[in-house]
Amino acid sequence: MKTFRIAKVLFKSMFKKPATLMYPVVPREWQERTRGSIDLYKDDCILCGICGRRCPADAIEVDRKAGTWTIHRMQCIQCGECVAACPKKCLGMNNQYTEPQAEKVVDTYEVELKKDESKGKTSAGDLTCKTEDCVYCGLCAKVCPADALKVDRKEKIWEVDKEACAKCEACVEKCPKKCLSMGEAKAEEAKAEEKPAASEGEEKLTCNLEDCIYCGLCAKNCPCDALTVDRKEKVWKVDEEACVKCGACLEKCPKECLSIG
Repeated sequence: MKTFRIAKVLFKSMFKKPATLMYPVVPREWQERTRGSIDLYKDDCILCGICGRRCPADAIEVDRKAGTWTIHRMQCIQCGECVAACPKKCLGMNNQYTEPQAEKVVDTYEVELKKDESKGKTSAGDLTCKTEDCVYCGLCAKVCPADALKVDRKEKIWEVDKEACAKCEACVEKCPKKCLSMGEAKAEEAKAEEKPAASEGEEKLTCNLEDCIYCGLCAKNCPCDALTVDRKEKVWKVDEEACVKCGACLEKCPKECLSIG
């Protein structure tokens, strides 16, 4: 019986392709969904540093002053977080893995930033804020990768360092009041489309306690620490003086039981 089994296996193997490849003579064919190494398109990169902050393995280093973008290939885990987070879509992932070497592979790219000739003036690509709609919550400054924004709610100050600003628009996406834009033209368009908001004194943050599950996400995402949530005691409180009615808590509420009005 064993002889017949062995003969059967040998007979099948004569008409099958080998399980292994004659690598590297015969290169391997990768599937399209295979995650290999990260590619950088230097012409579109603005060295904002968001990719480095989002990398869970700390494999990416961005030096805006020196104009360099560095990746530690052996440290990269091919998760794709940097590709998804890049605001300019200048990162991509190919299906070719980095070949192992005796030393760790570190690739450094020199990126030439486009200079803004309009010094001291507001160009079409500058970050602008409609201060009449701004609630000075500070969320824009918290997400800025270049620390180019300064927000003081007490003094009603919003300032941007044009030289430090990377124009990544991370603050524009995060702004709950949509009062930030890149360029004067966009700001005017947004102002024309936006409906007049109610005055701050008329607005009030409320919670439908019947639908609330006291998860605490609203309090965690409040930039002013104006919310108090106690799941055990079933308590939801808002400090009306500290609340800036930015709406950040509304976006994070999973039950949509919060409202401003």
